Amino acid sequence: MESNSVSLILLAAGESSRFGDEKLCSDFRGKPLLQWALDNLKNLGVLNKFLITKPGFELNRFDTGNFKVLINYDYGKGISTSIVRGLCECAEECTGIVLVLADMPMVSGEDVEFLLDSLLPEDEMVSFVYEGRKGFPTFIAKKLFPELLKITGDRGAFQLVKNGRSKIRGIEGSKQNILDIDSPEDKQTIR
Repeated sequence: MESNSVSLILLAAGESSRFGDEKLCSDFRGKPLLQWALDNLKNLGVLNKFLITKPGFELNRFDTGNFKVLINYDYGKGISTSIVRGLCECAEECTGIVLVLADMPMVSGEDVEFLLDSLLPEDEMVSFVYEGRKGFPTFIAKKLFPELLKITGDRGAFQLVKNGRSKIRGIEGSKQNILDIDSPEDKQTIR
């Protein structure tokens, strides 16, 4: 699939409840955690890049580059509201979206490119899988947008698969595709 017809949505509006502080502002290897995702994805040639954050987030601490920042005022209702917020900004010519979590500092632009290069015409949803675990980035085709707009709560797009409204195809990933930071201790486990 042509990457210039796909929008990337970087989800950064979580509550950091398990972390105990604003984790995306916390230091990870010399820079704030969110900056890793922004830097890793800045050179991608996609249709749009959206950074979904919450009201009051300290954006002035970050170089957001060519990401369009979108505020999710409903972030307290779960990750689904951030996905919907980004989806509503997608242009008509958008043929699919790629979801990336901001607390996954090892996901790279090369991961997104590999994901897009491996898409098949019949794919509805494609994600990296490592040791049996679904990872990120995740691609979702435009034909699922109407269903995606109906998701609710603190569950992401995978609820479409669980509810039988979509099929997902896994592609072999690596540990970086499943490593996220939910607690201060998690930062020590990522080498």
